[in-house]
Amino acid sequence: MTDPTQQCPDSWLKFTSPRSSCGKKSGARCDSLKITTSGASYQTVCGRFRGYQYRTPDGFYPAGTIETHYVDGVSVTYGTPGSRHHVYTYTVGHEETSSGVSCPCAGGNAPPNFVGSDYHCESGNPGPGDVSLLMYSSDVLWD
Repeated sequence: MTDPTQQCPDSWLKFTSPRSSCGKKSGARCDSLKITTSGASYQTVCGRFRGYQYRTPDGFYPAGTIETHYVDGVSVTYGTPGSRHHVYTYTVGHEETSSGVSCPCAGGNAPPNFVGSDYHCESGNPGPGDVSLLMYSSDVLWD
């Protein structure tokens, strides 16, 4: 969030340091934000995500499904639970260099079939090293 006076969605936490941002609650594997269309039809989905890497994200999980945790990042879907459809995924890898838990282009897991090529993967960590308690606040993800 670029305006620190704005609030986070009800189920998310607001962080003020080192950057004003919203995030999932501690220990939560998944946290959803439902945006309703109030019955209006649409053909295009537009939006913007600004993310910051915190700790050691794992990119894609090979056993995940669209209904379960399959990515460290943001998944944009439509539909209802049990009949979701994938639009786009923004994922975060552990580091930009080769790693088994990084982006596919750096040796990480390939995205699940339902994602196809509709994703963007990035890391805020430029290289190997212990990132267990680090937040990479100087590198905005998915920009």
